[in-house]
Amino acid sequence: MASGHAPFPRRTLALAAVGLVTLPCMAPAEEKLNFVESGNSSITLSGYVDTSAIWRMGESGSGGAVKPFPNTYRSPGRLYDVPAKANGFNLNSVSLELDKPLDEARWSAGYHVQVLFGPDVPLRNVYALAGDGPADLGLNEAYVMLRTPLGNGLDFRLGHFNSPLGYEVYDSYRNPNYSRSYGYFIEPKSHTGATVSYKFAEWMSALVGVGNSYSSFIDARSTRETIKAYLATLTFTGAGFSMPDASLTFGYTGGNTATSAPTDTAPRIHNFYAGARVPLPLQGLAVGVAYDYQWNAGANEPAAFFEPEGPESTYANATALYLTYAIARWDLAARVEYASGTAGNSIFASRSAFGSDKPINGANNEQFLGVTATVGYEFWKNVVSRLEFRWDRDVSGGVPTLGTAAHPRQNSFTLALNVIYRF
Repeated sequence: MASGHAPFPRRTLALAAVGLVTLPCMAPAEEKLNFVESGNSSITLSGYVDTSAIWRMGESGSGGAVKPFPNTYRSPGRLYDVPAKANGFNLNSVSLELDKPLDEARWSAGYHVQVLFGPDVPLRNVYALAGDGPADLGLNEAYVMLRTPLGNGLDFRLGHFNSPLGYEVYDSYRNPNYSRSYGYFIEPKSHTGATVSYKFAEWMSALVGVGNSYSSFIDARSTRETIKAYLATLTFTGAGFSMPDASLTFGYTGGNTATSAPTDTAPRIHNFYAGARVPLPLQGLAVGVAYDYQWNAGANEPAAFFEPEGPESTYANATALYLTYAIARWDLAARVEYASGTAGNSIFASRSAFGSDKPINGANNEQFLGVTATVGYEFWKNVVSRLEFRWDRDVSGGVPTLGTAAHPRQNSFTLALNVIYRF
């Protein structure tokens, strides 16, 4: 959203005071809020403040029992609306971004930096800037972009960047819903490495890349450093069919974590993704679909690609259907999803969810159904305000994995208010 603030907002003056930017001698009144000058190259400074209030409905035991301690409450598939945030108000994160985008020059260079503050930083699983462990200060992304005049132009990226897989992203305001999907839960989050992308035509582009490892920690390497993470996506758009907002993407990531066995000779974790978004004839209405699959070779199983699953290998997959409708100041979104995975699988259990107390390949694999409805309205300029209801149901059979170990539940209901100021 554009903003009509004065040419020299206070944050620009603050940056100038410490020598990070220089101010132009004059700035037109219509200049955007986030435009500053750095030497001879224009950059943008933007960000947001993300807050929420979450209520976990019906969590008390029968007879008015004391509510369980938040960290004992299991909530499959939740990343940033975790149980510890329930029944209260939350500062999720504060984001500051510096951008110098690529321009139309044949040889172009730029960069992107996103710094995060707040309780979501440890959940984001990044190294802290101030210390050697999780803290409330960290980087989401930081990379250099380069363009070379080969063919239609090869775009390179080097540094730490978010995974190219998935229908949803870290910045929640970019997603149809506030809470993340099961698919986002099982996808890789970020890598330190390099990518190259090429646009074959207006309707087709591709990206390939390599990272230090599957791990989202900055600069993290596998114990066997010769084994890297490999990334690829292929995207088709409807630009050739007068439907520029339509898209179809296929993606793959394969790699090892930073703690993989030193004897590993091939990637042990493989993620596959397919997603599409199509606008419908009614203006503002669109439908989307996403599918994620992850296979994780067990410690004592061969890691060679396409090897049959052994008794210690695990899998997880998730399918989501999205329906969005934007009209006037309203943004309406619905998501219906289904996820399944090997009982006690390391994909979900490592994040303390999806039945982490079940044995691998137990009697019942993990199966969950999720329904999310989100209503947003623009009361104020630059502010995302939305109310969301989410229902999760354990359809695995056997003892349900929601609730607590002492009071397992088959259903989980949450109501969340999400308010984000973007600048």
